[in-house]
Amino acid sequence: MSTVLPSLDEQNAREHAVYRQVENHIFETEIKPRVRPEIIEEHRRHPIGKHSDDLERVLTYLRRCHLEMTGKYILVCTKPHEEWRIAMIRDDLPPQLLDEAFPDRYEAEHAVFLKRLRDAGLLTE
Repeated sequence: MSTVLPSLDEQNAREHAVYRQVENHIFETEIKPRVRPEIIEEHRRHPIGKHSDDLERVLTYLRRCHLEMTGKYILVCTKPHEEWRIAMIRDDLPPQLLDEAFPDRYEAEHAVFLKRLRDAGLLTE
């Protein structure tokens, strides 16, 4: 009796399924409970630099999981020291600038944070 081993594609699919299961558990038990108005306000006040443990964990999760998202946000300085815009990168396409412009980098950083929270289903407003 011979045993047929799963193909490499099947093995990869199983590994990815296990990875997603673990990530979903982390999301539900560790990340979701940390997203509270206090950390959103903390990020608005200080989007760059040292953060509380809760905010840092949420930021790390959002940055790490961008590969699972349909698009990745980046900041583009469209007028030096005057205007920042958010762009989205998808697949191998050039970055697509979004409409809204921001007068400083900190506001733009916070807007990206809010977009990531919304995309992850962590912010409904």
